[in-house]
Amino acid sequence: MKKGNEFVKRIKASLYIRNVATLASGTTLAQIITFFTAPILYRIYSKVDYGTLGLYIAIVGVVGVFSSMQYLQPILLEKEDNDAKQIMWLNRLINSGMTVIVLVTVVLFGDNLGEALGNKALMPWLYLAPISFFFSGQNQIFSIWANRKKEYRILSLNAILTAILVPIVSITIGLYHNGPLGLFLGLMIGQIVPPILFFITLNRNDVLSLDNFNWKIIKQKSRDHKQFPMYSLPSEFINRLTNQLPVFMLSTYAGPAVVGIYNLSVRMLGLPIQLIGGAITQVFQQQATESYNAQGHFKHMFCKTVQLLSIVALPGLLIIIFFGPQLFAFIFGLEWRESGVFAQILVGMFVLKLIVAPISYAYYIRNMLKENMMIHIYLLISMLIIFFIGFKTFEDYKSVILLYVINYSFVYILYLLRTYHFSKP
Repeated sequence: MKKGNEFVKRIKASLYIRNVATLASGTTLAQIITFFTAPILYRIYSKVDYGTLGLYIAIVGVVGVFSSMQYLQPILLEKEDNDAKQIMWLNRLINSGMTVIVLVTVVLFGDNLGEALGNKALMPWLYLAPISFFFSGQNQIFSIWANRKKEYRILSLNAILTAILVPIVSITIGLYHNGPLGLFLGLMIGQIVPPILFFITLNRNDVLSLDNFNWKIIKQKSRDHKQFPMYSLPSEFINRLTNQLPVFMLSTYAGPAVVGIYNLSVRMLGLPIQLIGGAITQVFQQQATESYNAQGHFKHMFCKTVQLLSIVALPGLLIIIFFGPQLFAFIFGLEWRESGVFAQILVGMFVLKLIVAPISYAYYIRNMLKENMMIHIYLLISMLIIFFIGFKTFEDYKSVILLYVINYSFVYILYLLRTYHFSKP
């Protein structure tokens, strides 16, 4: 009997690794393309250009939490495909309605926002926000469905296609036009193309057909999963806001050039999270949910994921700590050396984020959304105190970022301990 159980475990483990490998192969190629085109882009565009783009992405990212009112996860959690399809429609309707609200808001208040954040150059680009909001929201919806159906090849293809198109557009336009135009057009291409590809590929089985639309079931499912907008929405909003607070505060107090420097370090440190963490997150979500539904726990999946990510993270941690500034100066040019200094400050937090991001899905599996929201409320309040007092107390803004890192790392350790507890029978 024990041998049989061990055999089953091996099969599941190998399936887990194969699924991760399928996703990781696509994201690996995508990130290789991103990494090798980045030095070209950072020599074409200035710190201010990247600071303006970074501020735009920060704003759209924070507002984007409302694109589905956090009804995304029930697409994966529902046991029956027909019910999951109705929740897909619920998300698509919410995303469309919220896009109209974003459009009206930008028209009425967009000109004041860039000035308030210390970057007047941002103002005309904010009119692209409704486009980003709509297509990014649709992409999230289709990605969750593709993950549910284990369409990992489509997910990988989208990652590769985006990685190719974005730098091609940005580099081509940047060679002939000064300013951030190429960066913004590249971003738009990267946001519009993936959901279109998803729509074409996923709809081959009429998944998105109006025949699957049932208004009565959609309303019922919105009530059944009301805990997501009640608890997950505030949590995710706070999470995104606290992640982007450095961008908003640096833009206000230090200017767009410093935002550009900071964003390069964040972008490069985020590559392993997108490369390995993103693939593992999607596979962990699907298989941990299956394991919990079948066995009542997912401890084995939890331990395997933490162990794998810890091993992956260690070499990068050591390289950045000892050679961060030299590495950034060599790859991107001397003017970006300070990004390496930021990277040295941030790298410990990013290693914890790499490990915790996939396993934090345990909060959804065990329906501990209220606790998750309370942790995020602490995070927001503490970060606001750190930034508003810190920028008025310390002359060196790097000291404020260090306090931000220490506080965030504490929260990630708390998540690690709690999710381990949730994974057990």
